[in-house]
Amino acid sequence: MHVLLLGASRHIGFFVAQRLLAQGHTCTLLLRRLEAMESEPSMATYIQGGHAKLVGGDALLQPDVQRAWDVAKGDGKVDAVFFGIGGEPTFSLTKGAVLNPPDLTSRAMSVLLDVIQSSTTPADRPKLVTITSNGLDDRTHSMLPMPMRLLYGWALRLPHEDKIEQEKNVNRATGGDGRSAGWLPIENVTIVRPAFLTDGECKAEKKADGYRVGAELEKVWTVSRADVGHFIAEKVFADWGKWGGNAWVVGY
Repeated sequence: MHVLLLGASRHIGFFVAQRLLAQGHTCTLLLRRLEAMESEPSMATYIQGGHAKLVGGDALLQPDVQRAWDVAKGDGKVDAVFFGIGGEPTFSLTKGAVLNPPDLTSRAMSVLLDVIQSSTTPADRPKLVTITSNGLDDRTHSMLPMPMRLLYGWALRLPHEDKIEQEKNVNRATGGDGRSAGWLPIENVTIVRPAFLTDGECKAEKKADGYRVGAELEKVWTVSRADVGHFIAEKVFADWGKWGGNAWVVGY
């Protein structure tokens, strides 16, 4: 499988890339800083062997994303795309977490979708996995533990507004917004909505039920980025017939 990854220099995307490469897939990574991945010891063998292809560029710039797409395509096609773009927020006492630019993920998704639409035909649309967040709508927000509701409502309000727009962009592409037929088959898209992310260990490496997954989850607190990466690489991409075409909450 040929996979294009945006937002894989660290965190969830990095774990996804590592696992897909270990499974024998070819991964093309669009990176703002190539040196960060070129100096990563765990990637050296894959880079030297041509299984990990690194493309320098900015996910907000369509020519850069197009160039990464063309590298990923090679002589064949792009089978799947992972989108895990995220920024390093600053914190404000009045606004909570603030991204610069504030529409980072939604705008980058819009650019990616434009590239996919213009570079494929209805017969070869790729699978798309994108990361947003749990608790974005009123119902799932109400299912959060009270401390998390307060945290999400203040500290993560602005990043979550961007994630909501990101999902809207995907829904417009699939026709899930009910306003158009869409051009991207809904069964080709999986949205992953993690609980509050931590840098903890991958619990799934130690036990099969290391994390919970559901369309909705009651009283979900946190989840490690490593476990979200495990879910995407070891479950979603590995068994698309079971997990594809849906939105999943992942948490403990």
